[in-house]
Amino acid sequence: MLVARGDSPKYPFTKDAKEYIDQCNVSVEELATIEYAQIIDRAEQRIEEALINGSVRYESSLPDVEVLSFPVAIILVASIGDDFLKRRYALAEAIRAENLLKDENNDKLMRIIESYFSWRIKKVSIAQNQPYEYCLSFIDYIKNASVFHEDEWKLVNKMVIGGYVFLRKNDVARLAREEIQKYIQETVEKTPKLDLPKLLNQRIERINQILTKRKESFKMDELPKTAIIAAYPPCIKKLYDSLLIGQHISHIGRFSLTSFLLAIGINTEDLLKMYTSISDFSESLTRYQIEHIAGKKGAGTSYKPPNCSTLRTHGLCLKPDELCKGIRHPLTYYRRKIGKIGMTKDE
Repeated sequence: MLVARGDSPKYPFTKDAKEYIDQCNVSVEELATIEYAQIIDRAEQRIEEALINGSVRYESSLPDVEVLSFPVAIILVASIGDDFLKRRYALAEAIRAENLLKDENNDKLMRIIESYFSWRIKKVSIAQNQPYEYCLSFIDYIKNASVFHEDEWKLVNKMVIGGYVFLRKNDVARLAREEIQKYIQETVEKTPKLDLPKLLNQRIERINQILTKRKESFKMDELPKTAIIAAYPPCIKKLYDSLLIGQHISHIGRFSLTSFLLAIGINTEDLLKMYTSISDFSESLTRYQIEHIAGKKGAGTSYKPPNCSTLRTHGLCLKPDELCKGIRHPLTYYRRKIGKIGMTKDE
């Protein structure tokens, strides 16, 4: 069953939306005419919203513009060719879709999921007296949940019966976001750079200006490329010491340590050497996990270390010191500690 035509502005990546876009059959040259000015404006807005807000809003007042601006935005992002922009745009569109899916009624959400994703999903009867609205095929669940590092997504913490994982509505929307993000990023990657009219190139120049500013704002104060162990926050130092002596580290602990060390400039090969001391070390698996966190595998998303609140939740915040007070992220601690002790990478 296809998604209703009326939902195409909300979900411009669905089959119904793509059919509508194909029927319009607008050429790149036509896009540069006054007739399509609103579509170009909205496409540019979508990208700006992704860069500035991290999510794209839903403009319901102009449904045709909302549908057609999506492929135009894809063309603009592909033409710019910046990896950061590709990831940022795909994520922002996926977050928008996730938020819209959460607001759909249960029947409609399942219809959309079945139409676009071809997931094996079922509604769960309320009569079963349990908190779940859906159950999703184990295979479809693993395909998207495997990238999550939080304990709540582990199968051991889920109810699984007859090959189906029982989920709440928000869980389904979150899993959908993962698949949508991958689809959009793959679509951008497959879209060739076109010879665009002058008007569209002017739009690209404006987007590039915003992109440059946002990339600068996202950069943390320059971190030294060689790690300064004396500046590690207590939580990371504990994990680091445990790793070196071969002690078992939890999944979230490994993720936290690896993402932190990658963020401060440790390369994959050096990280790999550190993990050789662990009893269950597998070079191929460890390499894949490191490269996945670094954004070199999978969807191309590089993962930042968990914040202090998450570390506390998982029992990894150990013996915080005075500098920890008021700090919300281990990388912030690292920068401040470097400044406090006056060290540089050359020392």
